[in-house]
Amino acid sequence: MARSHPTPRQVGDPTLSLDLVERVLAKLGLAAPPSLDLPGLNALCAAYCSTVSFDNIQKRIWFAGDQTKPLTGGDPTEFFKNWLTHGTGGTCWPINGALYALVRSLEFEARRIAGSMVVQGYPRGANHGSVLVTLNETDYLVDGNIGAFKALPLVPNTPASTGQGIHDIRAAPIEGGFEVLWYTGTNRAAPVPFRPEPERDPVDHAFFLARYDRSKKVGFFNDALYICRRFPEAIVTLGRGTKLTVAADNSVSKAEIKDEERGRILVEELGVSAEIADALPPDLPGGAALV
Repeated sequence: MARSHPTPRQVGDPTLSLDLVERVLAKLGLAAPPSLDLPGLNALCAAYCSTVSFDNIQKRIWFAGDQTKPLTGGDPTEFFKNWLTHGTGGTCWPINGALYALVRSLEFEARRIAGSMVVQGYPRGANHGSVLVTLNETDYLVDGNIGAFKALPLVPNTPASTGQGIHDIRAAPIEGGFEVLWYTGTNRAAPVPFRPEPERDPVDHAFFLARYDRSKKVGFFNDALYICRRFPEAIVTLGRGTKLTVAADNSVSKAEIKDEERGRILVEELGVSAEIADALPPDLPGGAALV
């Protein structure tokens, strides 16, 4: 189909080279750029969320180094090169910053937003970055952390659901906007609310980088390995000596793993390179962790 005219890029927006986009699409299993419509966007969402893991692997390695360079993966080109080479993803700011750069490179109309994940013990106020894509004047949430396999429509005063089984997310209208309800791979009993903040719609690349940098001092993903990989029929989460698997029927199995098993699972089951699995530092005892 004919490409529409993309919206103007913001000053300082990172761009992806044509060669890099082609390599990313190939690894995502997409033989051609997606069509600029809802089926095309949904195909991209399914490919991205089932192939790019939500993890803190590069961040943990950064903490084990001299910490003189910026946190790894904030630049989308760096993020995708690491993913292509080592199979690593990132936490919300890099994983969704890269997703934004990809959808913009594919000429979707998109913008970055920020809001609050409502999690006990976690400071609120722009603690999560996400992406909105606009099609036919309707905004759709796409998010590599939340991990829906379809784009979620955000129509004022209208509840919505992606209807994707264990990957389903819902939009519940609230005063001033929406509450997006989704389930992690570690807690299937209660959804985690994400509340987009209208005053942070849109935000720019510099905002994402600043919030990512701030996460060095606060967060659940600094002290111990955490990786969540969503497959079409399962969700696998690894961290703190524990492997959790959510099956298609939403049942959860738990296995305690030894240190020597961690590398094998990362490489053989979760697609991480042996080089990077070997570079991971040990978990810090007593630190914050979701598993």
